[in-house]
Amino acid sequence: MQASQHLNTQSKRFAVNMRLRSWVVIISMFFAVVGPPAYAGDEGESNSAEKHFLPWEKGSVKFGGFVAAFSSDLGFGINNAAGVTINAEELFGLDTSLFVFRADAMYRPGQSLRHQFDLSYASYHRDGSATLTEEIDINGDTYPIGAHVESVFNFDIIRGTYSYALLQDERMRIALGLGVYAVPLRYGIDIETESGRTAIEGADTTLPLPAVALRGEFQLIPKLFLNASIDAMYLEISDFKGSLLDVNVGLEYRPWKHFGLGVGYNGLSVNVEGEDDNTDYPGADFVGTVDVRFSGLLLYGKWSF
Repeated sequence: MQASQHLNTQSKRFAVNMRLRSWVVIISMFFAVVGPPAYAGDEGESNSAEKHFLPWEKGSVKFGGFVAAFSSDLGFGINNAAGVTINAEELFGLDTSLFVFRADAMYRPGQSLRHQFDLSYASYHRDGSATLTEEIDINGDTYPIGAHVESVFNFDIIRGTYSYALLQDERMRIALGLGVYAVPLRYGIDIETESGRTAIEGADTTLPLPAVALRGEFQLIPKLFLNASIDAMYLEISDFKGSLLDVNVGLEYRPWKHFGLGVGYNGLSVNVEGEDDNTDYPGADFVGTVDVRFSGLLLYGKWSF
C-alpha cells in the first residue's frame, strides 16, 4: 500500500500544479492582450455602435477531436466513510490517454450581444484489464498480488452556462456567469482470485455540479482570436463534497464569415466524495471517491452566424 499512497501523493501534487499553471496562463494572456479597458458611453450609445463594428458572433456550433491524458484515483467506501483510493491507470489497467469527440454550441440573444448561453458535451468512457502487482484492501477484504482485475470508469461532461459581458468593445469581450455541469458517472471493478470472482461497484449515478464561469474573447488581429474560459466550484453539502476546475485556452482563425478553425488546450480536475448512500445532495447516493484529472489538445471546426 506504500506504493499506492505514493502514487496518490503524486497525483494530488499533479492536480495542484495543473491548477496553478492554468491560472498563470490565463492571467498572463489576459494582461498581455487586454491592456487598459476601454469603456463605452451610455447603454443606448453602446448598443447602437456595437451593431457596426463589434466582431463578436451571434451564435456558433463547434465540432472537434480532443486527445486527453488522464490521471485518476478511485475510492470504494466502507461503513459510511470514504475508503482507500487507488490509482486506476496504474493498478486497474485503464488507458492513460483517450481520443474524445467534443461538441460546443453558443448563442447570444439580443442586439447588444452581451448575453450568452453556451452548451458543451464530451464523453470519456474507459475500461481496463490488469493483474494486481500489490495487495489492495476494499470493503474489509484483501485481494492478493496476481489477482485479475476488470475495470470500468465512464463519465460524461455536459455543461450549460449563462454569462453577461461586463466589458465589450472591438478588441475584447469579458463576461461573468453561472453554469451547471451534469456528470453521468459509473465506475466499478471485477476481481477474480483463486476463491472466485467479486464484483465491486463504486457509483452509478448522475451528479449536478454548479460552477462560477469566466469567459474571455480577444481579437488579436483581424480574423485571429484568442479565447479563454474558466469554470470553478467547491461545495460541501450533507455527506457530499465536490470541487471542479475547468480551464480552456485556444487560438481561433476565421478566414470566412461563417467558418473558422481552432486549436486549444483544455485541463479539467474533478473531485467528488460521497460518505453516505442516503445523502441530501442529488445524485450523491454512493460511498466512495473519484478524483480525476485530464488535459490535452483540442482541434475543431466552427460554423457561426
